[in-house]
Amino acid sequence: MSEPWFDQDFWDDNFGDFDQEDLDEILVEAVTDIEDLLAGLLLDDLDLIAKNAHKIVSTCGNFGYLQCAELAAHVEQKAKTRDLSEEDKNRLIGMVERVVADLKK
Repeated sequence: MSEPWFDQDFWDDNFGDFDQEDLDEILVEAVTDIEDLLAGLLLDDLDLIAKNAHKIVSTCGNFGYLQCAELAAHVEQKAKTRDLSEEDKNRLIGMVERVVADLKK
């Protein structure tokens, strides 16, 4: 994955004209979705991982976290085929924890 960690232009295109109240609501929902994914990853629940990884593809992609969106799509497919490695799980856990920290700032 060669894309930058965070694409500010992508964020600005999607959310640059939002007022703070609407943006706060979107961010709270996004953090909740990401935390749900983390719960599935930590519980090793492949169905929950696939479901929530799908949400994260859109969420992270729309926010400009393109690497995270790409990895979440990969994990979603691997979870659906029951072929998810510990390495992929751990990479996604680290990446979504970083996204949550960024979004909570």
